[in-house]
Order: sequence, then structure tokens, then C-alpha cells
Amino acid sequence: MKITLPENISDINLGTFQRYYELTTRTDLTEYQFNKRKIEIFTGLKRLDVDKIKRSDYEEINSQIDKALEQTVEFKPTFFIKDVEFGFIANLDEISAGEYIDLSKYGIEVSTMHNLMAVLFRPISKKDSFNNYEIINYEGTKQYADIMKHMPLSIVNGSLVFFSSLANELTSYTQRFMEVEQARENKQVNTLKNGDGMQRLRNWLKEKFGK
Repeated sequence: MKITLPENISDINLGTFQRYYELTTRTDLTEYQFNKRKIEIFTGLKRLDVDKIKRSDYEEINSQIDKALEQTVEFKPTFFIKDVEFGFIANLDEISAGEYIDLSKYGIEVSTMHNLMAVLFRPISKKDSFNNYEIINYEGTKQYADIMKHMPLSIVNGSLVFFSSLANELTSYTQRFMEVEQARENKQVNTLKNGDGMQRLRNWLKEKFGK
């Protein structure tokens, strides 16, 4: 039987890794059962075909899969899915409100990683001879999230280095925003306590309704 194994992390797509990650959360499998399902996920073989593999070959096959998963990669801003080229957000300092909200919402959870990638990467609409590019405007993740399950895991891992830096900035910004909002609310409470706010409310009601 011919078995096609991933030679490096670029041969593994995000959707396959998500299936594998879900497998790692199971506690009801023996090591042998776990390895059988692992081979099934990464080779695409059906369970009956996996059962035909010699038990002596399991260790070598699993070792090759682990080797591919553990490979380190450098960040690459573009990649292809079929004939469509996708590009990373060119300027993280100028992201839209929608991008900011969704980046904050999805985080780096493996189960929703395809949604996060649909925020960070979009189809390239224009590219020059120096490889400078523009991507299409952000309109949510619905159109490309499932497509991102086919992106190479190497691109995912490389982009997460950049995203982790952005995530720290988002957290810092959110904390500062909350501090400002809390200070504003405290000021309003204090104003009401000393009666100034209540008097302004009475004046507004009198002007508005003559009461």
C-alpha cells in the first residue's frame, strides 16, 4: 500500500491540523488507537486501510508526522489556494474597526483559527513588480473562513508570530480604553452624588416639559 506522508509543515493544511488538535483532546483512546486515528487524519487513508498497515511501521509513520509538525518556519506574507493569491494585512496600524473587533473576538483558539486567518489574510487585488500588494476590503469572515482551512500550516504558524505582537497591543489598548471609561463613569457618579448632575437634570426637564 502506498502512503503519502507530509514531508514538512507546508504539506499540512490548517483544517487537517484542527482535526488533529481535536484528537489530542480525547482521553478515551489508547496510544495505539490514538496513533491509528492520527495516521488516518494526516494521510487521508480510510480506517480499514490504516488497519492494514504493519504495526511495526506505525512508529516510523508517526515519527515522520511529528517531525513535519515540529518544523519551524519563517513568516511569509502571501500564499496561494488553487489559483487565488492571498496576502497578509499590509499595515496592522491601520486596521478597520471591523477587523479589530474580529481579531479581538477570535484570538488564537485552534477551533476558530480559520476565522482568524480570514481576518489576517484576504485575496490580493493588486500587485506590482516589486511584490507590493493590496488586498480586498474587509467584509467579515464568512466568505473566506472555510477556504482558510486549506491554507498551509506553515503560513498559519508564521503569521501567529506577528499576530501575537498585535494581540499584546490590542490587550494594552483595551485596558487603556476600559480605564478611561471607568474614570468617566466614576466622574458621572461623583457628579450625581454632589447634586450638580441632578440639578442639571431638573433644569433640562423644566425647559423641555415645563415641570
